[in-house]
Amino acid sequence: MPGENLSFKKGGDDLGHTLYKRGFLGLDFERLLLYSISYILCIFIISPVVIPLINSFKIEAWGKETVYTVNNYLSCFSDPRILSAILNTLWISTGTTLFATIVGCSLAWLVARTDMPLRKTFEMLNTIPIFLSPFVGAIAWMYLAAPRAGFLNKLALKWFGVQPFNIYGLFGVIWVTGIFFTPIVFLLTIGALKRMDPSLEESSRGCGAGIISTTCRVTLPLVSPAILSAVILVFVSSAGEFGVPLTLGVPYQVETLVTIVFEFLQRENPDYNSAAAVGSILLVLTIFLTYLAKRIVAGASYTTVTGKGYRPSVIPLRRWKYLGLAWNSLYFVVAIFLPIFILFVASLHKFWYGMINLSKLNFYNYYELLFVDKYAVQGFKNSLFLAVVGATVAMCVSTLTSYFIYRTRSYGRSWVEYISNLPVGIPGIVMAMGFLLIFIRTPIYATIWILMVSYIIRFIPYGIRSVSSVLLSLSPELDESSRGCGASFFKTIKNITLPLLKPGFVAGWLLLFIIFFREFPISMLLWSSGNQVMSVAMWYLLEHKTPGLTGGFAIMQIAVIFIAMFIIQKTVGRSEIEM
Repeated sequence: MPGENLSFKKGGDDLGHTLYKRGFLGLDFERLLLYSISYILCIFIISPVVIPLINSFKIEAWGKETVYTVNNYLSCFSDPRILSAILNTLWISTGTTLFATIVGCSLAWLVARTDMPLRKTFEMLNTIPIFLSPFVGAIAWMYLAAPRAGFLNKLALKWFGVQPFNIYGLFGVIWVTGIFFTPIVFLLTIGALKRMDPSLEESSRGCGAGIISTTCRVTLPLVSPAILSAVILVFVSSAGEFGVPLTLGVPYQVETLVTIVFEFLQRENPDYNSAAAVGSILLVLTIFLTYLAKRIVAGASYTTVTGKGYRPSVIPLRRWKYLGLAWNSLYFVVAIFLPIFILFVASLHKFWYGMINLSKLNFYNYYELLFVDKYAVQGFKNSLFLAVVGATVAMCVSTLTSYFIYRTRSYGRSWVEYISNLPVGIPGIVMAMGFLLIFIRTPIYATIWILMVSYIIRFIPYGIRSVSSVLLSLSPELDESSRGCGASFFKTIKNITLPLLKPGFVAGWLLLFIIFFREFPISMLLWSSGNQVMSVAMWYLLEHKTPGLTGGFAIMQIAVIFIAMFIIQKTVGRSEIEM
């Protein structure tokens, strides 16, 4: 072209940089990179959803042509076992949602709007269960409240002559799932309560209304969009929960749609098409509820934040503040202290029979888990590898995808934004089944890499949300100034964008590290010999080894998670992970 000399530097661009700008076949290289990563990500998100849907209509028989029909669905809705599983799933989701909403909203109100003692401490403690594995919680409550061997039943028998607790069955699943999903409601509600204009409540109390009346008639209606979002999220999440019903429900013939899918796929001759049909029923249910929640919340017109400066008001509870303290303390004991306590105590007994024997406390199980049991050792190493490497890859992809969505005007970025958030509302076992069908005839099947790819795709929304929350607060002029001075796309990302994104990047990495380290449903479906992860090894120990070994392995997982949580607190603060 006239006036262009490729043999000398011009504005900091040499021949290599000019060719870089032109890219392959004249395409802009940076846009090609961003388009490729974003669209490939979308393909990987959509495929494990679409392929099971297609398979759910297939009827396949050896030596016969594949037929597409609705017979799989007809079989599902005519099978009493599956109908019972649908009903159990709805009961568990409803019960869990009621439990988590009542407890979570009450705790959020006590911490955010009252003078309850130790509010700041409980604001942090109440979020801990969201980081722990519900599967580990189910094991802990099994040790606490099993019909005859549970620790609480042993104490009740010794002191009162009765054994009143039975954690197995429908109630036990609801109890444990509700405990571990309560922080979701707590986090979403407390954020809305902290942002609400206190003058609205003050006006109510100025007209003579009491604390309870004001809370029910003013406070709760104003934060109802946040509560409704939490309700739908908990309902959908509990419908897709796998570890708790597998541990506490299946032994008592309480099956859910998720456990039915798992059972179909674990048969000697897996029934992929029937499993796909059952999974599709669950998928349609969760997508519908997620869509409904967005429509309802979008239609809400409650204004809780005004242009006036204000500080959240503190409601004096007087003598009732100690009742509030007791309520929050009870949740802490039930959700955090008792489960960790019983797992740790069991881990110190070579043989655990439900009661503490001080003369037989030892660290035998930890020595066994760290140096002797090769299955457990390999599971720990695999989980650590997947958590470190997987979280790093996921955050790099999240950063580039967020940049594509919020820093370019490229075609399709709104679709990328929408699709990248889909996995939040899709049950893990359904996506795992999709990945199984996709990769079963590829080289990465039965390797650790299928787990890594599945983890990244399943949980990529958390990384994107963590990065985008910071990216949206940064002015685009910073990037534009760097590019205007001749810096390349990668130099701008390295020297400008990443340093400014550090809080969100680190918070997202640590959050994904925790999620990858404790992940269970995808792992149970996709693991292979030698590639088992910590949760799979824990299930093996629960089924075939002693309670002490299982408890010790659970404590090791919790210890690593607590270390990561401590780093989050010290590095970026809790506010960065309240998404």
